[in-house]
Amino acid sequence: MIKKNFLTGEYVIYSLDRANRPQSIKKNTLKTPIEICPFCIENEHMTSNPIYTSFNKEIRIIDNKYPIIDINREKYGIHYVLIDTKEHQKNIVDYTDEHMYYLIKSMKDILNILEKDEKLEYVQIFKNKGANAGASQSHSHWQILALSMLPNRQKYMLDTLKEYEKDNGRCYFCSMDYTDNLVCENNEFLAFCPDDSLYCYEINIIPKKHITNIKYLDDYMLNELGSILKKCLIKLNLVYNDLDYNISVQNGFRAKYEYHFFIQIIPRMGYLGGFEFSTGMFVNSVLPKDAAKRLRKI
Repeated sequence: MIKKNFLTGEYVIYSLDRANRPQSIKKNTLKTPIEICPFCIENEHMTSNPIYTSFNKEIRIIDNKYPIIDINREKYGIHYVLIDTKEHQKNIVDYTDEHMYYLIKSMKDILNILEKDEKLEYVQIFKNKGANAGASQSHSHWQILALSMLPNRQKYMLDTLKEYEKDNGRCYFCSMDYTDNLVCENNEFLAFCPDDSLYCYEINIIPKKHITNIKYLDDYMLNELGSILKKCLIKLNLVYNDLDYNISVQNGFRAKYEYHFFIQIIPRMGYLGGFEFSTGMFVNSVLPKDAAKRLRKI
């Protein structure tokens, strides 16, 4: 079965037999020694002074020592690292609800700070957990990239969502029936496996109300978002222990770029191969409804 992903325009082939391949799940092998970890509080001298520190002192945002873009290039940009814990061995599944609240609040706060720079058009907040997801340090952290241009993928998504709303009189996410694909929900958010998932066990988290930016969330909603994000990661870790993954915050930035925001969790089960790189198509070995059903039962 082949489907076209609505948001990106990319095609995915559902090939269930691929799940039986040997070594189809790659395990995380990234272990940075505490003594040389730049993100441990004892080694603060290895990094720049914090741009932002959370109220509970657990979370810091610093300049990325090795930025992929900077303010001195023709295309303007800012590259930060968000260190989301003082504890070297901890990950999101270990955090308290209060800690998760401050993590999401730190995203809201940095978005508000970056929006003051009129040169910036887009901000991408993302997390690489594990070597197979692109992480270079095992200490839990996120990255924040602010750009003076809108990436093509986000432009396609924005145009597609605007066209859908124009044709149907309603937001794409607000129109969907999530019953069969639901993973979990709380009062303000729901998590689901998209019907056109490009990745095995991919989960999207969306607000139940039509909210276009994390900056519009009040304290209660920040807490609810942190809670459901942690719950989804616990479920994934109970399916595949210590799984590497990426988290992508698909969030509107300036008013003209806003859409129903969502958080995408991408488990990294093996590597993309020659077919994917050659064609731009994806291969998924688990049907989204089956993935949702399994996750829902946990």
